[in-house]
Parts: sequence; C-alpha cells; structure tokens
Amino acid sequence: MLFSSLFLLILLPVVFGQQILDGLIQALNASGLTSLASVSAALNSTPQGQGVVQSISSGNWTIFAPSNQAFGSAPANLSSNASSVANILSYHIVSGNFTNASPEFPNITIGRTLLNDSSLVQLEGNKSQVLAWSKDNNGIFVINNGTIDRVQNTTSFQNLQILVIDAILQPPPKTSDVLANSVYNLNNFTAVLGAVNTTDALDEAHGITLFAPNDTAISTTQCSVGGLLPNVTVVTALLGNHIINGTTVYSPEFDAGNNFTSTSGEQFTFTSNSSGQFVSIGGSNTARIVRSDVLTSNGVVHVIDSVLCDTQSNPTAASSAAQSASSAAATMTTTETGPVGVAPTSTG
Repeated sequence: MLFSSLFLLILLPVVFGQQILDGLIQALNASGLTSLASVSAALNSTPQGQGVVQSISSGNWTIFAPSNQAFGSAPANLSSNASSVANILSYHIVSGNFTNASPEFPNITIGRTLLNDSSLVQLEGNKSQVLAWSKDNNGIFVINNGTIDRVQNTTSFQNLQILVIDAILQPPPKTSDVLANSVYNLNNFTAVLGAVNTTDALDEAHGITLFAPNDTAISTTQCSVGGLLPNVTVVTALLGNHIINGTTVYSPEFDAGNNFTSTSGEQFTFTSNSSGQFVSIGGSNTARIVRSDVLTSNGVVHVIDSVLCDTQSNPTAASSAAQSASSAAATMTTTETGPVGVAPTSTG
C-alpha cells in the first residue's frame, strides 16, 4: 500500500504535466502552429522536458513560437531527439509577459529563458540563458545570433502569451565564435586577443562581459594597439579594461546606478543621451556602444566604436571585484528566471 502511494505521488506531476501539455498542444494546433505542436509532444518524455512543462504551469510566461514556415528549415531529426527538443523549446520560453513593457529600439529588453543545460549555458551562478528583443514601428523583433526574427502575430493560452516568430531561435554560441562572426566586424580585436593568448580564457569564464572595439575602432585608435603588442603586460592590462569577469552585464543594467570593475581593476561608468549609450573606463576613455547585447553561451559582448585606451591596472581592486563576483555567484539559485532590467506586466 505504501509503495502504491509513493508511486502515485511520483506519477502525479507527470500526469498533471501531460494535461497542461495536451491543452497547450490543442491551442497551438488551433492557432495554426501545427509543427510546433507536433514537436512539443515530446516534452513530457524527458526529465528536462517535464521541468519545462511544470515551470509554465503557473505564473505568467511568454512563448516565442516558431511558425510552420520556420520549422521548414529545421533539422529533419529534431523531433526524434527529445533532449534537443527540450533544450530548443526552453530557449523560446521567457518568464513574464513583456508585450507592453518592451521599450523602443535601440533600447533592448532582456528576459530569462528556461534554458539552463550546462552543455549550452555557462553563465555565473548557473543562471539560465537570456533572450534579447526590442520593438520598432513594425512591432517586436528578437535579436538572435546576429539576425532579426520578427513577431508575426500573437495569441494566448491560459497563463501563456504566445508570440509567433519567423525562425527557430538558436542558443548563443561560445564567445570566440561570436567574435569570429563577420557580422560584428571584430577581426582586429580577435587578432589582438589571440596574440596574447586570451581567447581561451574568455571561453572558459563563467559569466563575462566584453566591450569589443570594432575593426574601425582599432585601425583608427590613438593608443597604437599594434605598437603595444610586444609588451604583453601592457596589452593584457589594456584588454582587461574591456572585460568584466564573473559578471554578465546587459544594457538595461547600465543606467541602474550599478558599479562594475574591470578585470584590470579600473572602474566602468555608463552614460546615455540622444546619441546612444556610452562606456568609460578610469574616468575617461569613452566609447559609444554601437551594438549591445550580443549574447554568448557564457556572457555578453557589447561592440564599441573606440578602444578604451587605459593601460592602468589595480590588482587589489581587480582581486576584490573577482571575489565579490564569485561570492555573488555562489549564492545565486539555479532556477532564477526573472527579467533583467524590466519588470513583467500582469496578464490580468
């Protein structure tokens, strides 16, 4: 009798989850999202997928739902790998309802997704991965690995806001792959990182913010990065003043009065005006952020239009900042899915 009772307790969440999933699948089919409905049927077959279903059973959630056309370019074996299905779909689900809260471009909204598989996400404190999106006169669009994926229409099911998009969103790649992407024009910066063997360290960090000067910035800089290369100590300090290690800082957090210290121990400050957002290091050396919130598997890259020509370092401040970041990461929960820089609105 006791065994039977325990078995029923174990089985109950699965049964309850299946009821929720069945209702969602019916709603997706009714909205013409038949491909997504078909793939979603596999969610309850793995512990990870069951966790996704359980999470969306209460509270407000936003689902960025790929259209049937989007699934036309998906791998043929996608639906046959239940774990891959759970990972992909979890990256399309964000905590909260942001439909009315999203600001106009160039301002970006950042939301936590349900994707936290350690093989795909290496953020500090085991945080789940984020999505970045904004809106313009043509509506809401998601910024995904250098491409723009637009919301085509919206619908809802119970506590879920469903935004239909024209692509399947892919989890962010590692930092070095982002830097190598020609879309961002970071070839010169990547070469400097390679010259002092810094690239691997960027990929291995758990939580990193990188202010990356674009090719024009490095070719026109007044601090002669190429001339500094023989002095590894100076170049390392310079590069460190473009990095926040152990903390991922997205653009909505720039104007929140937060203080951030570079890997070299210098202080970052942020300002904004009608021309955009700006970052400074060491009280001067200012650059405009020309492309913010380029997501990576372990952090974020912000592309800037000038080199932050600060070769100063403060090892004591750098060590203190690293220790603080490590302590903060240790106290974070693995289930954090809250929004970054914007509060969700109620669905009523």
